Amino acid sequence: MIAPRRLILRLPAVVPFLLLLAAGVLLQQSPAAAEEAKVSLELYYESLCPYCSRFMVNHLAGIFEDGLIDAVDLRLVPYGNAHVGSNGDISCQRPHPPEMAARLAVPALLLLLASSLLAAAAGDEGTEKVDVALYYESLCPYSALFVVNHLAKVFEDGLLDAVDLKLVPYGNARVHAGGEISCQHGPYECLLNTVEGCAIDAWPDLDVHFRFIYCVEDLVVKGQYKTWKSCFQKLGLDPKPVTECYQSEQGHKLDLKYANQTDALVPPHRYVPWVVVDGQPLLEDYENFEVYVCKAYKGSPPKVCEGLVQPSMALETAVARSGVSYNSGGIELAAAGDEGMESKIKMRLSDDDN
Repeated sequence: MIAPRRLILRLPAVVPFLLLLAAGVLLQQSPAAAEEAKVSLELYYESLCPYCSRFMVNHLAGIFEDGLIDAVDLRLVPYGNAHVGSNGDISCQRPHPPEMAARLAVPALLLLLASSLLAAAAGDEGTEKVDVALYYESLCPYSALFVVNHLAKVFEDGLLDAVDLKLVPYGNARVHAGGEISCQHGPYECLLNTVEGCAIDAWPDLDVHFRFIYCVEDLVVKGQYKTWKSCFQKLGLDPKPVTECYQSEQGHKLDLKYANQTDALVPPHRYVPWVVVDGQPLLEDYENFEVYVCKAYKGSPPKVCEGLVQPSMALETAVARSGVSYNSGGIELAAAGDEGMESKIKMRLSDDDN
């Protein structure tokens, strides 16, 4: 865990030095660190110091009004220039003489500057991420290929800092009147949909649950998806929370939650994978999702955006660049070989399909 940043204000001495230290801390703080730790702000003061009182009333209180309190962890230490005698008695400072007023007014100005630094840092690091949602089903070959060959790249090329990624494992499944769920590619797909939904619930950290889902989908691509439990050992993850989830009513509740999220899409999804960037469905151009993320991001663009070509046509007229799974048919997954990924996937209609 990242240690809290500390900004210490001592009245009346050495405040300028500490503010410079605070400014350095703020400038070095990364967006990831800002999400995990507030800036620790400490005020060492004494109750009858007039400048301390004015500072608290006229300046420090302002952080509760301007929203800066969300960025700081404030601690007050009421002792100041008091002194503990040899017998344990505490004596407190006499009122400051008038000639010290100008010097002791400096802390108020310094806090204003510190507030500006904090606000500027919060502004740079608070750039809203772009919402990216993948609506998919676990045994859809094109969903698996997208996760393994394309979506995983955001963890390597720096684009993850610009996106808020959400996975919705439901796809073209159907909820029947009694609450029973049927899946496009059969009961095993329903099982893996639930397993992946439980992984998201058990490990909310994207880095953790995506690694697990990537492992499972990689096995789908290789035609080895029935060995999905091996992913626990490969990644050093405790299988207990996911196992207890998918074997209980909790797993079914998660399936229904993802069903509701999928059914609430506007416009409705027509196939999977269905990728939505900043509220816009990408249709068949989903493999090009990074371009749309870079276009929507309002902050300083990640380096990967420099080499991407902006879309030149409306999505509705784009030529299909990759496959999709409509709500029909079954799948047959070939074993991994030396040929390209696409050739490892074979689509066929089930014998009992019309």
